[in-house]
Amino acid sequence: MSTQSHPHDSETAVAVVGMACRYPGAPDVRSFWHALRSGSEGITQFKRDDLVAAGADPDLVWHPDYVAARGVLDGSRSFDWRAFGYSRAEAALLDPQHRVFLECAAAALDDAGLDPARFPGWIGLYAGSEGPVLPQRDDVDALAQMIGRRPDFLTTRAAYKLGLRGPAVTVQTACSTSLTAVHTAVQSLLSYECDAALAGGVSLAPQGEWGYLYQEGGILSPDGHCRPFDEEARGTVPGEGVGLVVLKRLDDALRDDDRIAGVLLGTALNNDGSDKIGYTAPSLAGQRDAILLAQKTAGVDPAEIGYVEAHGTATRMGDPVELQALTDAFRTSTEAVRGCWIGAVKSNIGHTGSASGVAGLIKTLLMLEHGELVPTLHYQRPNPLLGLDSTPFEVCARRAPWPAPDGGRPRLAAVSSFGVGGTNAHVVLAQAPVRALPAAARGGPRLLALSGTSARSRDALRDELADALGSGAAHEDGDALLAQAARTLADRRRLPWRQAVVVDGSENAAGTLRVAAPLASPAGLDRVAFLLPGQGTLTGAAGAAAYRLQPSFRAAFDTWRETVRDVCGVDLAPVVDEQAAPGGWFEDTVHQQLGLLVLGHTLGRNLMDLGVTPSALLGNSIGEYTAATLAGVWSPEQAARLVHARATAMRDTEPGRMAAVTASRAELAARLGQAHPGVEVAVAGPGRTVLAGPCAAMDRLLDGDTLDGLDVRLLDVRHAFHSSAMTEAADALRAAVVAEPSQAPALRVVANSTGTWADPEHLRTPDHWARQLRGTVRLESGLTTLLDAGCDLYVELGPGTSTIGALRRHTAWDPAHTTVPFIGAEPDRAEATLLRALGTLWERGAGIDLAELAGTPRPRRRSLPVQSYDPVEPEDDGAHTAGRDASARAPQRSAEPGEGRGGLARTVERLWCAALGVNGASAGDDFLALGGESLSAVTLMGDVRRRTAATVAVVDFLADPTFGNLLALVERAGEAAAPPAGTVRLRPGTGRPVFLVADSLDSTAGYQELAAALDTTRPVHGLENAQPLGSSVSHIAGRHVAALRAVQPEGPYTLGGWSFGAVVAQEAARQLTGAGQRVDVLLCLDGYAPDRKGRPVATDPAFLTAQLRLQADVLLGRGTFGAKLARAPRPRRVFLSRIRALLRHRPRPVPCPAVVLTASARPADAARIRRALALLHTSTEIRPVPGDHWSMLTAPHVGAVARETDRAIALHGHTDRTDGEPRP
Repeated sequence: MSTQSHPHDSETAVAVVGMACRYPGAPDVRSFWHALRSGSEGITQFKRDDLVAAGADPDLVWHPDYVAARGVLDGSRSFDWRAFGYSRAEAALLDPQHRVFLECAAAALDDAGLDPARFPGWIGLYAGSEGPVLPQRDDVDALAQMIGRRPDFLTTRAAYKLGLRGPAVTVQTACSTSLTAVHTAVQSLLSYECDAALAGGVSLAPQGEWGYLYQEGGILSPDGHCRPFDEEARGTVPGEGVGLVVLKRLDDALRDDDRIAGVLLGTALNNDGSDKIGYTAPSLAGQRDAILLAQKTAGVDPAEIGYVEAHGTATRMGDPVELQALTDAFRTSTEAVRGCWIGAVKSNIGHTGSASGVAGLIKTLLMLEHGELVPTLHYQRPNPLLGLDSTPFEVCARRAPWPAPDGGRPRLAAVSSFGVGGTNAHVVLAQAPVRALPAAARGGPRLLALSGTSARSRDALRDELADALGSGAAHEDGDALLAQAARTLADRRRLPWRQAVVVDGSENAAGTLRVAAPLASPAGLDRVAFLLPGQGTLTGAAGAAAYRLQPSFRAAFDTWRETVRDVCGVDLAPVVDEQAAPGGWFEDTVHQQLGLLVLGHTLGRNLMDLGVTPSALLGNSIGEYTAATLAGVWSPEQAARLVHARATAMRDTEPGRMAAVTASRAELAARLGQAHPGVEVAVAGPGRTVLAGPCAAMDRLLDGDTLDGLDVRLLDVRHAFHSSAMTEAADALRAAVVAEPSQAPALRVVANSTGTWADPEHLRTPDHWARQLRGTVRLESGLTTLLDAGCDLYVELGPGTSTIGALRRHTAWDPAHTTVPFIGAEPDRAEATLLRALGTLWERGAGIDLAELAGTPRPRRRSLPVQSYDPVEPEDDGAHTAGRDASARAPQRSAEPGEGRGGLARTVERLWCAALGVNGASAGDDFLALGGESLSAVTLMGDVRRRTAATVAVVDFLADPTFGNLLALVERAGEAAAPPAGTVRLRPGTGRPVFLVADSLDSTAGYQELAAALDTTRPVHGLENAQPLGSSVSHIAGRHVAALRAVQPEGPYTLGGWSFGAVVAQEAARQLTGAGQRVDVLLCLDGYAPDRKGRPVATDPAFLTAQLRLQADVLLGRGTFGAKLARAPRPRRVFLSRIRALLRHRPRPVPCPAVVLTASARPADAARIRRALALLHTSTEIRPVPGDHWSMLTAPHVGAVARETDRAIALHGHTDRTDGEPRP
């Protein structure tokens, strides 16, 4: 009898929620299962002649005991280094085991539908590998080789690249490594050290090891086949492989609706000790005890275990000892004979070393999941030494259904893995628990979110997904399948190359995916315009699709609805529920305007909360109120009061009519002349004009022949909006605006009355809104303003496509731009329109939670194809020319570096090749596309300066990071007069420069994106190269002051810096003001906020601890920053010198206005900054910006930083008083 009738009730149960593997003959889990079912052997038998031709030692190959066989992992030397942010040169230093492990770990996360960036807990990683397989190189830094190759760094490297914050532990127990890792991961989960864990291992052989020398009595087979339990068993065969499982506590997996491949009920680990004949020999007692402990931990009766995946090395000693150990363990509770199947995956793939235990575990999980037993190969007759007939076991030699136990109990299995040296691991597992069938999934459209690290990988995933959905739909509930696929894809990692495909029903999913047009390179969200439509567009249940599909929209709308009901006495339920609308509800001006305000603001605010910050807002009529509210001019409650007052006043005016005419304003003016007094232009749009006036005047116009030949449509309104008929309403509106306090807009708004950017202060005045109400909406001019501003993505946040339609009719419209209607004009396509809109923004990088679109009940995750990687070999000697698409590859160059070039060009080319690990360069070769980065560019420019005496600014190079540009810059630097020492031009312009101080690497390259994004005509200069090392902050600032005064001898100065640069900029400003010069504004970009008492920086305990930890990371090559500097000795020395100078620095008061931009949201940091204001000027502002300390100066956050910087420069940049106060 079972000691536990429901093993899944155990609090110690751990679910397997994802898997990934690559084994001989099987590049992924699906092909691995196919190979197991079909009884395929993945071991390759090589021809000796072929091995000799490939470079193998002939004496070895033709040795009579040489066995030319191995389980080889295809593509094991390939590595898509671009996908993980490596340069080719750095990737070449990584051990191939680390490379394939990293790719497999990423695949396992995707299979589980886990995104570390969004996972609410910690994800741990436990794994091990064999020793390094690359030979040591004398021409490469020893530290870099150690970090790139030693097993110690296997898991921490993967955790770094994948963003895993739980424990990252490298496990090393020889053959049992990967199952030991599984045990360790389980213990970590059960002790709550992490909330999900990856566990597994990897094993590759050194290049050129295609076989082995057979030794009688050894563990390797004489003929290249592994025959576990067979009378002909004489050893195993070496094999390569990598495998990982993703684990979560069972309760958590059930709560999160994860796919569950199986459940680990109990794991155990022990060591043989000295109870065996030799160190490398197996121990019967050690194995038996590990098995018994796992069974006891699992709480299961051995008699209920239906299958054991054995270690199964097929050695004369190993198999009998293992079977006896199993028998002894089972005999503690059962005397049954031949009641349990046994098998060994080594017969298929060989002995994959550190990856062998997890191979057996994945095999067993697949059998549990599919309810099927698969064969152990080469089994003919039992090894007589096993005494098999008297054991509980029978070798599984053929594929067969796995019968389900009686009484609805789960199938149980076990897996063993025993390491040379004595570490024994055993796992008891069960099939996934039977869960209640979820409620029927809703039909209709679904959004499938695909992403990859390159265009090729994304498109290949799309094709594989089409195949999977096509085959799955034939055997499953199509709607449920599609819902699960949509949810799983939405939960995966968000990779840069994205495509969102809206599929309308399961029967169309595969076909829609196959015909989906491939997208171009990724576009960002830094040039987005929000469009807000005007009155008349709101119809019944316009927001119903968003209300139904988006919980975040629903919650925000309900809050708005309550506000409007309390403030205005109006219930906006009909906006999201047509059944709630009494007859004529939408004809009421008050309902129209309040509904459009709430609908547009809710859509827009949700997008802004997800990181979609518009560069501009344009609203048509009432839409301008929505735009102003989104920009922060009024609170929602204030906006509701204002719009209610406006709409009520408009509704109370004299009756009038409005008509839309397909003609330009100029054409209508010529036709109307003076013959139709009272008729005015209400809206002037591209190719269409709306006329308004009293009923009699409009009737005369419409009944006459003035408009003959034009398309005229009478609008469904009862008043002449945006005409002199609104004069009384405008007067009432003035009083309402005066009663509401307002704030300066944080975003740019286009004014209806001018068609240009609204003046931030005028936007808050009663005059602005009164003029807007009674005057013409200059829509065409407003759209011109948006187009001239360079916006390339236009999002209509309201019903219909009226504003998008006007935009597309504009003569300056560029078809390459993108328009996104959120609601559209077809009610029966509302869900698809909404999904397509959200998908378009997600493709561009918006942090939209697509999983919330799955609805309730939440669909379960499922296993789906994962992205493949582009096969590239880092060791390849060919050079590659690549565009931004990482999948693009150019032919290899055969020329040696510098061949055919002059002496200077040869020198530059050699430096280029050394930095990137390539074997040649052509003019169009792109440094960044070949894996370079800003830090390696700094190192390269330093090498160029030392070898050629030519100073090339990093920012000038990165503006066009091609080899041709670098060579041209070096040649020009040799010809041109030297610029002022210590200065770099970041951006040309006229007038007084903006000076930005170098960071702790003594580089201004990090300001490149900021300088480009600033909306100013002033030049931007960088201050760097403040030698020597060991200088104090005061000394560094003094050198920068000398450099900037060489460019601009007299003030006022505009000065700023990021991080360490902010501290130096503050000291430089102090020195300038102390010398009688004016500093109009000091820009502190997330720098250290000094203590108000001016104490040394090192006396701040929290900051000191953080900086000491950062120094340790740099010294040891840990973390994102430390790992980069470990490969760049010169920048590392500079950084350490600058940080030590910072800690010794004693900040002193600075008598000039300052603007502090902080990326920290922590209250403690905000409080410290406020305390620091005593050392800064009384007019100092603290402004939050998006991102964190390391990302704020890069897309997508740099746009917001640039806008705040522009604002500070505009506010403080024109002073004429010696005290530095802004001019009134």
